[in-house]
Amino acid sequence: MRKLLFSLLLLLLCASSLLAQEDRFSDINQVKGKDVYVLDNSALNVAFTIVDGKVKSIQKVKNLNVTIARKVFSVAKDLYTYKKDSYVVLKDDKATILLKEEDAPLYLSSFVSKTYWQEKYDLYRQDYVYLNYKKYDHVHSAKATILYDDLTLIEWKRFEIYDKGAIFYLSELNDAEPLDIFMVDSKYFEGSKDQVFIKKDDIQPFINKYNARLAKEKQEKEKADSIANTKLRLAIALDEANYMLDDREIKVYKGDTMAIFSYNATEDKYVARFRFANLLFKSSDIKFLDTKETTTTGKYSWDTKTIKKSADADFLKAKGEDGKVQRFEVAADYDDIHTQIYISLLKSAIAKYDKEVAFKKKNQIFLTGIGYVYDSNEYSHSFGMRFDIYNCFAKTIKYVELTLTNYNAVGDIQRDDMGRSTRTVRGIGPIEPQDGGRYSWDDIFWDERDVIDKTRLTGVKFIFKDGTTKVFSGYKNIEKHMTANAWDK
Repeated sequence: MRKLLFSLLLLLLCASSLLAQEDRFSDINQVKGKDVYVLDNSALNVAFTIVDGKVKSIQKVKNLNVTIARKVFSVAKDLYTYKKDSYVVLKDDKATILLKEEDAPLYLSSFVSKTYWQEKYDLYRQDYVYLNYKKYDHVHSAKATILYDDLTLIEWKRFEIYDKGAIFYLSELNDAEPLDIFMVDSKYFEGSKDQVFIKKDDIQPFINKYNARLAKEKQEKEKADSIANTKLRLAIALDEANYMLDDREIKVYKGDTMAIFSYNATEDKYVARFRFANLLFKSSDIKFLDTKETTTTGKYSWDTKTIKKSADADFLKAKGEDGKVQRFEVAADYDDIHTQIYISLLKSAIAKYDKEVAFKKKNQIFLTGIGYVYDSNEYSHSFGMRFDIYNCFAKTIKYVELTLTNYNAVGDIQRDDMGRSTRTVRGIGPIEPQDGGRYSWDDIFWDERDVIDKTRLTGVKFIFKDGTTKVFSGYKNIEKHMTANAWDK
């Protein structure tokens, strides 16, 4: 840092020395045809003017009040000769000043070359049109147009000369109009140009840096988008739904998990990949797994509000079609795996079912559920029974007749309060092969004395649609035709 400051100071000193030589005059011939800025009124001590065609000292002209300090005069290319004396002619829009050539040492030191600074100003205005505002940020406005990260456009407004050089008036530009004007000392400008003030032909490094940043940001964005797009977004179904696609029925059950890969703005629905198909769901039909609930309470109970937010849902809504293909591939891969698992489980269930059907058919298992039915009303001491019948036969069952017998605690046949120990009930079909039906009867027996310990099925008669029958007798024999968990199922 110390070395940098030293170098900058040295640069400023050199520039100051250079300016002192180039914007001042050491010889009268250097003044001819130039515009000069007069620092003070010292030249008036040896100045002349023309009165009635005669050259007279300004100090001897009555009622003439002239000041030349801080004014710009144009110097004639040729000297004016009057009575063997040669004069340098200075003119502005109000006065003509004559200065003897021989008095040059008395006034040249108060002249500054306005032409020199005009040429400098015009050159700078043409070339230096950018400001590295990060190195000169105290003049920067947030409204200014920023180019290539570090640069802003500038406009040259005007300049003023003073005894140590010039002051340049500049402003930053935005898209419409210039902003506030700021001043820059010529010495500072000379020392900082190409660092703070940049030529229009020297902005390539800034462009390269800018483009490199954009390329990096683009790469990072693409990477972030890729990561975001390949994230699996899962939601669960909040209710059952049926879809018909290409003559194929797809059933979604409550609680099913599905992969959501897009949002259809036209339909205002999310698109899920489920069972090898694309299904549409309203936001109220599903719940994203990343959903978070925020509850706010107010002064009153009705002010309580619960807001559900899902980053996945918001992302899909914002993205729309952008990146849809990539997200679909992720969702499809997930669905492929889980659908295959689903199909495998389904096949296992079917195989198990087929095995059970074969077992039931082979062993003629027709009773899959049995239980008591109590208290058909609060004053009743009666009870009934229910039966789940499975058709393990090849024919359609038209009727099934069930004979029930009561037993007491010691295993003897027991009559109920109405004197009945056995009753037969009839269930009406039809029951197709490999199908089932449930039958239930109330108030089959009356047992106010509570003497009946159990009621057993002692006879089953199937009457088929074709008129044929099949009879099973005795509890021990019928028990062979029950499933292991038939009781109280």
